[in-house]
Amino acid sequence: MDFFSLLFLLATFSSHFLHCSPSPILQAALDNSTHAYYNCTRNSTSATYNTYRSNIKTLLDLLSSESSNNARFYNSTAVGDNNVNTVYGLFLCVRDIDPKICQTCVIEAAKLITSLCTTAKEAIVWYSVCYVRYSDNSFFSIVEKTPELSFMNDKDYVGQAGRFNNILWDMLNDLRNAAANSSAKLADKSANLTENQKLYASAWCLPYLSAENCSWCLTDAIAEVPTSCCRGKSGGSILYPSCGVRFELYPFNKISDSISWVPPSPTSPRSLAPSGKQKTITIFEIIVPIIVLLVLLVLGYCCFLYRKERKSRHDILKESFGNDITTLESLQFEFPQIEVATDRFAAENRIGKGGFGEVYKGILSDGQEIAVKRLTRSSGQGAVEFKNEVQVIAKLQHRNLVRLLGFCLEDEEKILIYEYVPNKSLDYFLFDPQKRKLLSWSQRQKIIKGIARGILYLHEDSRLKIIHRDLKPSNVLLDSNMNPKISDFGMARIVSIDQIEESTCTIVGTYGYISPEYAMHGYFSVKSDVYSFGIMVLEIISGKRKGCCAESECIDDIRRYAWTKWAKQTPLELMDSGIEGTYSQEEVIKYIHIGLLCVQEDPDERPTMATIAFYLNSSSINLPIPLEPPYFKRSGNEENMAPNKELDNTRDSNNGMTMTQFFPR
Repeated sequence: MDFFSLLFLLATFSSHFLHCSPSPILQAALDNSTHAYYNCTRNSTSATYNTYRSNIKTLLDLLSSESSNNARFYNSTAVGDNNVNTVYGLFLCVRDIDPKICQTCVIEAAKLITSLCTTAKEAIVWYSVCYVRYSDNSFFSIVEKTPELSFMNDKDYVGQAGRFNNILWDMLNDLRNAAANSSAKLADKSANLTENQKLYASAWCLPYLSAENCSWCLTDAIAEVPTSCCRGKSGGSILYPSCGVRFELYPFNKISDSISWVPPSPTSPRSLAPSGKQKTITIFEIIVPIIVLLVLLVLGYCCFLYRKERKSRHDILKESFGNDITTLESLQFEFPQIEVATDRFAAENRIGKGGFGEVYKGILSDGQEIAVKRLTRSSGQGAVEFKNEVQVIAKLQHRNLVRLLGFCLEDEEKILIYEYVPNKSLDYFLFDPQKRKLLSWSQRQKIIKGIARGILYLHEDSRLKIIHRDLKPSNVLLDSNMNPKISDFGMARIVSIDQIEESTCTIVGTYGYISPEYAMHGYFSVKSDVYSFGIMVLEIISGKRKGCCAESECIDDIRRYAWTKWAKQTPLELMDSGIEGTYSQEEVIKYIHIGLLCVQEDPDERPTMATIAFYLNSSSINLPIPLEPPYFKRSGNEENMAPNKELDNTRDSNNGMTMTQFFPR
């Protein structure tokens, strides 16, 4: 395309853009709960639509009537003759508000949906406190995420952005769990940002959703907050038909009893445009297009020069990630940003080193601390790991998983940007004779439970089913409160929800944490992660490193060592003698019992992570009797125990995975 063709297209685009209705994101006024947004789809010209519209009126009258019974939610059906022209509908007040306000909102929404969607087979009208919906398809009990509304405040948060993001993230995850497990599927929360400022947030789901479906829906909604919606903003909302979340710097749930409900502007089919004098509008329509066109011409020329010098970022992303680029583009950082944040990757900012690259601490311009993983340019395996980790972890959001903030992919640079976790990794404390004294029994319990929650989320609670395949203490990071966060998803594998087992000729992972069936035959499943978890449990309790015998702190086979103590009925001898403070012997024995159940040879004998979480959180439970683990004699070349094993040629690992070293600071 030549330069003049590009300018013509830009001019055409600007003309079209300036005459389109403004985006709901730009015009959203969530402070004013009277503003309405609507969506009418699948318009009909059929002669039988009159019958269908009559059923719509019957249904909307019923919904309006039910709203007067102090109901926050109601769904119903208007059945047509011979089940033809049946209409399904509902109303929901997304906050726990005064029933009169809810009733007024529903009645106004029902009026609007009647007047605005005169030929639609399905439609929805949103106010910020309620919505009304109907369709010719039964949508009850189904998780739906379209149509979607995204709102964000114009102003960025002014303050410590890193602290704000961490508090917001924890709040939203807490709200997801609270709403999913609430009978009303509604939860609110506030937290102190500073002495004089609070952050308020809420989450809701349709009450008929199961806890699992509600959690799934909210997980997707929360995932959009830092990506496509509200990154760095002081407030925002994601609204799906089945669930929604919102956060603000003021108590938005407090609504005045006197509300004047305002319909959408007829010139703005999706949002309410602010009114103004005709003279102002005329000036705006003349001057602004000229200014915008000039700006676009300049930008177009710059774009033209830029494309001559290097391949566009979109093409690079498409080559690497294919159809996932829509989601991932919003997570991309500029390389100069990363250079500034890390002081050009200064040696004093280096906090870790692995087989595929190095990890640096950085500080963004807004003050947020980050961890920057810069992959080695010449590492072919690093490219595979990079692509896999971005695609997997970008779709996962949980307090016990390290959070991916973004990535950088420019020329030969492959960089992952994570939240900064200040206390390094679990092995940094656990396998140091002095530092592990800082880990009391209660802290070790908290770490074990947190790891279990993170793995359970990967296996069952996320929208994907993930097998990590490289769980080990060095891949568990600890935040400032010693909460565990699972990291390094470069070897993770996404499997179908109903898939029990998968096989591979390429064995990846770390010796001692790989399950027998995976190491010997290439079969891996969620039970492979359970085995790795069991090894970590025994290590956390004992403070001893598995898989070696040259050092006093190491054990050749921690499974056999733990089983020997168990069989001799002296399980407490496994416990780290350096643990200080009080503890319950029964609790310690229970955790050793659970660890032994996880490392049994037969995968079918190992419990699922859901069962393990139940065991860990039950005060009294009769656990199954563990079976004796098999002997596994280690030979000189056991690091290469599988003939088809993919080897990492770096000096840090001999078994297809990085072994990250964290340096004290």
